[in-house]
Amino acid sequence: FELADQGTIFLDEIGDISQVIQVKLLQVLQEKSFERVGGEETIKVNTRIICATNKDLEEEVKNGNFRQDLFYRLHILPIKMAPLYQRREDIPPLVEHFIKKLQKRTRSKVKEVSPEAVKLLKQYNWPGNVRELENVVEQALVLSENQVIQADDLPSHLQISTTGQMADFMAEDLPLVQLLEKVERDMIEKAYQKARGVKTEAARLLGVKTSALYYKLEKYGICPSDNQSDEPE
Repeated sequence: FELADQGTIFLDEIGDISQVIQVKLLQVLQEKSFERVGGEETIKVNTRIICATNKDLEEEVKNGNFRQDLFYRLHILPIKMAPLYQRREDIPPLVEHFIKKLQKRTRSKVKEVSPEAVKLLKQYNWPGNVRELENVVEQALVLSENQVIQADDLPSHLQISTTGQMADFMAEDLPLVQLLEKVERDMIEKAYQKARGVKTEAARLLGVKTSALYYKLEKYGICPSDNQSDEPE
């Protein structure tokens, strides 16, 4: 707050702060002043406040998790941002932004995304919203060996989650257990191929423990049961 005097302070995930901090924050908003920890001087501030949360604060107030008086102090000009799956037209410019942002850090030569990859990105439902999209772009920059991100450079769960692909599986009219196993096997095979046989990397791409991947690889006969080596097959 002291640094933001005469400026703007951004408080992210405001819905997650504790009751103790809520009381202190409310006092700062009401008095427009505070004391440093261990300090005796009262510091006056004039600060614009912008908050963000992925929670329904009105519901949190009803449940007793968020103070009503603090809610009304903050709820002056609410702006609701639709989840990414409801604004898929934003995905291409966001991807372009993240490529420029992450190019230097990943030392990638990627400059653009193929139409096939864009199609996959726009079909995915993005439960993790923009942060998940940024993570996916970063993975693709690391894995891609070309100047264009191809569909195969994207994580396996994106490649199997599209409506068309899932429809192909459903068309086989399999019992649910067999259908899920078929989807799982396909995802593991794609991740294993993308990782060039390196099991720890395949496990990372799938978001599972390496030990769990070993079991699945043997279960589906995707690689020999000799799983002690972690080098490419």
